[in-house]
Amino acid sequence: MNDNESKYYSIEEIRKFQERGVQVLDSSSVFISRDVEPENILPGCIIHPCSRISGAKTQIHSSAHIGVSGPATIENSWIGENAIVGNLGPVTLKDTVVGPQTILGSGVAENAVFLGKETMINDFTTGFGFRVRKGSLYEEDSSSAQHTDTKMTVLFPWTTLGSNINFCDALISGGTGPELGYFSEVGSGSIHFNFTIRGDKATASLFGDACQGLFLDQDRLFIGGNNTLLGPIKADFGVMTAAGARINGTLAPGLNFGHSLPKGKIDYEPRKFSGALGIVTQQVDILAELTALFHWYQQVRIGCISQTMEQKFVYESGLNIVELNYQERLFQLSRYVEALEGSLSIFSNSNKMSKKETAEQRQLLEKWPKIQQQLATPKAFELLIPESLTNAIARKLTEGKLDYTVIIKGMDIEGKQKGKDWLNTIANGVRNIINSKIEMDG
Repeated sequence: MNDNESKYYSIEEIRKFQERGVQVLDSSSVFISRDVEPENILPGCIIHPCSRISGAKTQIHSSAHIGVSGPATIENSWIGENAIVGNLGPVTLKDTVVGPQTILGSGVAENAVFLGKETMINDFTTGFGFRVRKGSLYEEDSSSAQHTDTKMTVLFPWTTLGSNINFCDALISGGTGPELGYFSEVGSGSIHFNFTIRGDKATASLFGDACQGLFLDQDRLFIGGNNTLLGPIKADFGVMTAAGARINGTLAPGLNFGHSLPKGKIDYEPRKFSGALGIVTQQVDILAELTALFHWYQQVRIGCISQTMEQKFVYESGLNIVELNYQERLFQLSRYVEALEGSLSIFSNSNKMSKKETAEQRQLLEKWPKIQQQLATPKAFELLIPESLTNAIARKLTEGKLDYTVIIKGMDIEGKQKGKDWLNTIANGVRNIINSKIEMDG
């Protein structure tokens, strides 16, 4: 037996998989690594030709299709019931959770979570050429079309990304359903720019929020095609942007046309930081929303709604992605604050930096170690879920096996409002860390 033969189950051993009800359509071209536990490949799943499956954490559940239209490589990934991997071409999955009914076209996902599909109004999760990178969380029925790239991005239910999009370091919520005109959407060709000229990434953006958006009752957002999105952006529910717009800053509900750049050039010193307190406050606001989302996953999805071990696992995987996003944002914010020292040493005694800016940056540098310590983990802001919210969920669950979005949308008004108050209290606990430590200009 050569090394390759010892690494993978033999054709004879694969026949034993088939005897258990696993459909291996061409055992001579399917390679299953010996670190995959046989019982983790469940009866009823279909493994198409030219698939490679490895990893002790890999599980493939009943009626899942692997490698439908091209070679599939599955490494340490969990594939839920009725999921389709590769309906448009080759797919590579590494350390990825693919929830029930997810439909992946052709592309690559790594260290990401898809919660799955609950409707077929939109009959795909990812299209051709997807790249779903570390920290991406696609909640129920969210999707991306052709040639899209996400990283450290959270898409709430039904959110749709068009084609040829780069959308990293952002959270987008809003919308009330999967039908056209009801879900939040990013138009084709739009890019969220998440680096500044100086190379820092304290640039994450909020399109909607978690505290309100989790209840699936807020106005949708529509980001027009070919938008230049310059993070950090704070866009309220109901925001629309025109196609071809250059967008930054804070966006109010209504149609936003953005602005163009003036012609010519100006002197620019990338080592000089300006508006630092505003940047830090805005990024802490994102930490606040991620903290609320963290406790929603922990106490609502996992604690109240999950009905099976499989559903609980998928929700726990989503929780891990939320915490990953939190830690990434805190890391990038810390890098930004630490870089202020260079700015101060060069410009604080010149007329190129205002006294107000100098004072704010000094305060940030002085007090950041304590602030960073208090923000170290979203777990520190735990607040027990209100009984009225758990009761509202319990009443929906008595109606039978319901989809997640049906449960949330169907809750009574009192339960939803108490839930929003609860999450806002958690989020404000995070915001108050920066507000209490830094003397705001009054």
